Amino acid sequence: MDVDELDATILSHARQRWLKVAMIAARTMQERRLGLVDEPFDIIVARVRGLVAQGRLVAQGDLGLPRFSEVRLPGDEGVDHAAGRDFRQ
Repeated sequence: MDVDELDATILSHARQRWLKVAMIAARTMQERRLGLVDEPFDIIVARVRGLVAQGRLVAQGDLGLPRFSEVRLPGDEGVDHAAGRDFRQ
């Protein structure tokens, strides 16, 4: 699995609004035809963490818990910081 291609697929599923890491991982697995097994899921979640570290994604929550953490593309236009809501589509 080529890391650059995997990163591009992950980023193609990210949006300007918050999405669960688990959802992005599942969509990436489906697009890459990886089936629903743990090893590719763990690799994708690790790449999401790498993309966050590179500043290519922004995260909230514990990335070690993909169902309880979220990521979005960088930039904060459309975010109501006082209410903690993201109104972008």
